[in-house]
Amino acid sequence: MYLYSVTQWIFGKEPIEKSFERLKRFNYDGVELAGEPYDMNIREIKQLLNKYGLICTSICGIYTEERDLSSSSTKIRNKAVQYVKDCVDMAQELGATHVIVVPSPVGKLRPDTTVDEAWNNAVNSVREAGEYAKSKNINLAIEALNRYETYLVTNLATALKFVKEVDVSSVKIMADLFHMNIEERNDSEALKLIAPYLIHVHIADNTREAAGLGKINFREVMSTLKEIKYNGPITMEFLPAISNPYLTSQFEQKDDILDYFTEQSIKYIKSLEDC
Repeated sequence: MYLYSVTQWIFGKEPIEKSFERLKRFNYDGVELAGEPYDMNIREIKQLLNKYGLICTSICGIYTEERDLSSSSTKIRNKAVQYVKDCVDMAQELGATHVIVVPSPVGKLRPDTTVDEAWNNAVNSVREAGEYAKSKNINLAIEALNRYETYLVTNLATALKFVKEVDVSSVKIMADLFHMNIEERNDSEALKLIAPYLIHVHIADNTREAAGLGKINFREVMSTLKEIKYNGPITMEFLPAISNPYLTSQFEQKDDILDYFTEQSIKYIKSLEDC
């Protein structure tokens, strides 16, 4: 019914072929690749996708303060917009349908100047990037992160307001159940609110472990996705108890927990498809 993938950045710095082999072993359809077009060998990735029978569902942008679409610095904003455009090119080359965009970077909890100025900067930046994405037949998926990770777009109602203000047909919304667990009062109602714009879903439980190991009502979530006729990818973004696996060189030693979470996620969510 859905395309199932896992976001690759959670596997840290392990060899990408090892990650692909794991996804194939547990019957995933594809992978969401980290938005690092400057560091990846796209030709090699295409060969590996073909080898393991996987598709690239999406590109997960990695938003640092050097890639701040809301920055008061024109230089930083221009660099951030170019980064999104480069991720769009990466998506197009790999056959992905969309790129995830966070309007203000992870770890930035207050604006350089005012929230209004940061908001306007982000809207204008995403509008420019969105027009470029539209020309390449790629969508941008705006992600709301919880208030402890960023400050500008932290819930789906705000994401909806943001996307409507950008007003470019290629700019839509994604939903992340971990962040929703913190910010939304009702997951089902929040998903219904953004239904016309929803193109991507990230799955992790309230502990940010694999789905089914915590307290989120995924039965209700899957029922709501069915009700609103969602037909985009479902991408697992679980994390073992480690602060930032993308920067942790020893992460590849945690094979057992990665295998367990990867298998647990897809088996549990697939069991709820017909709820």
